[in-house]
Amino acid sequence: MRKLKTAIVGCGKVTDLHAKALINAAQSDFCALCSRSQEKGDRVAAQYGVTAYTDLEAMIQQESLDVLVLCTPHPAHRDATVRAASLGVHVLVEKPLASSLADCDAMIEACDSAQVKLGMVSQRRLYAPCQRMKQAIDDGKIGAPVLGTATLLGWRDHAYYDCDAWRGTWQDEGGGVLVNQAPHQLDLLQWVMGPIEELFGYWGNLNHPYIEVEDTA
Repeated sequence: MRKLKTAIVGCGKVTDLHAKALINAAQSDFCALCSRSQEKGDRVAAQYGVTAYTDLEAMIQQESLDVLVLCTPHPAHRDATVRAASLGVHVLVEKPLASSLADCDAMIEACDSAQVKLGMVSQRRLYAPCQRMKQAIDDGKIGAPVLGTATLLGWRDHAYYDCDAWRGTWQDEGGGVLVNQAPHQLDLLQWVMGPIEELFGYWGNLNHPYIEVEDTA
């Protein structure tokens, strides 16, 4: 079976995890990464024996890529996804998918039109307890669930929001806890309970006056 030529965009906090996964995946030929900084890109690329680029389209074309993994902040997901799809490349993005519904729709439409796959990392579905829970439901061992609850308790301090200019803003982050902290829990909830039919919610900012977005939902 031919290996898929894979590359990463972004040299941030999760890049090493994805690089190691691509190296260890039997069907992956991890060959390149793209960063806004040539110096940073060269440094990370040297660790894995791949080529560093600063131009996304040049990397895709010169490496004849099959799959792109986006490890950039999510405000940048739309542009990179649309460009990759236009060149026939499948895209896997870190959560969340994008900063707005409009960006999500544009990404989905671009990939559908190009007939390439678009996916978002949902690794918690692979956790053993989550797998057992889903299998028990699918096998009918506990009947048909009628109520599910997912609870996330966490804290983000001032330093967290100060580390990137886009954090805590409606324009760039697109939201707070619901967009950036809760996607994994929400994904598991809809995965085991079934597709969402109706949605409502409450949110507010109770203890972070220095950000625009919600800290509680």
